[in-house]
Amino acid sequence: MEIFDVGDVVDERYELLDELGAGAHGTVFRARDLTAHGAEVAIKCLHPELAANEGLKARLTREARAMSALAGTSAAEVRAFGSTPQGTLYLVLELLHGRDLEATLRALDTEGRRLTQERLITLFEPIVKTLETAHARGIIHRDLKPANIFVLEDPDQGVVRLLDFGLAKDLAADPLTTKGAIAGSPAYIAPEVWMGRPHELDHRLDVYSLGAVIFRALAGQPPFQAETRIDLIVACMHGPRPSLKARRPDLPAAIDAWVARALATSREARFPDVTSLWAALLDVLRP
Repeated sequence: MEIFDVGDVVDERYELLDELGAGAHGTVFRARDLTAHGAEVAIKCLHPELAANEGLKARLTREARAMSALAGTSAAEVRAFGSTPQGTLYLVLELLHGRDLEATLRALDTEGRRLTQERLITLFEPIVKTLETAHARGIIHRDLKPANIFVLEDPDQGVVRLLDFGLAKDLAADPLTTKGAIAGSPAYIAPEVWMGRPHELDHRLDVYSLGAVIFRALAGQPPFQAETRIDLIVACMHGPRPSLKARRPDLPAAIDAWVARALATSREARFPDVTSLWAALLDVLRP
């Protein structure tokens, strides 16, 4: 399998200009599309030592399909999905300019400030609409977190993009996660995910995660924090729901009732969908 580096040309089309970031499974490059008048794109490639891993290849394929199915929403736009002659999968996405929500919130934290209610509404309205469309099409994101929400600096591109559908679950297909495995980011995982029964998961885990991300955006910290993962699981599954009002006295008192339902341990006690969660939040913030 190939080891890509800056200067390489992938599939005789995408010239790699520089590295944007790397994770456990792959690297994202800024690239020039040599067949499209030099238009710049982002290209995500699996690490060569993992390129033969069927599970990871299936996840990248699932990500490409999920994001393609959400064309026209605030999901990042897929430009191409292919494989080199040597068999390395790659995903070509629109090139975004800005920074993710986690970096945005940390900058505010450093300045001793919090995200305003007005800015929160502006940022999250497109995310909610994208999740509405995804859920209507049987797609669950499963890894909602601030790092997967990208805040755009160019208003011509829009406001935000929802990123990384690599863990997305298609309710019409077999789940990729095996029984007992945990997928997602610990601070934003719904209680039912910790049970390790992927066949039982539905869109309500995204409802919980969205509520947790909104809590983080307003409070300056995730709803639950702990020294160890075990303690985090216990707090998430059995602890009292946190008070957002205590962390943001400027918010209406009714915000804590919203938190209690958004982050309810039981799926049945939770908001049934992201639409109702968002409408209830707007009712609190804009009485």
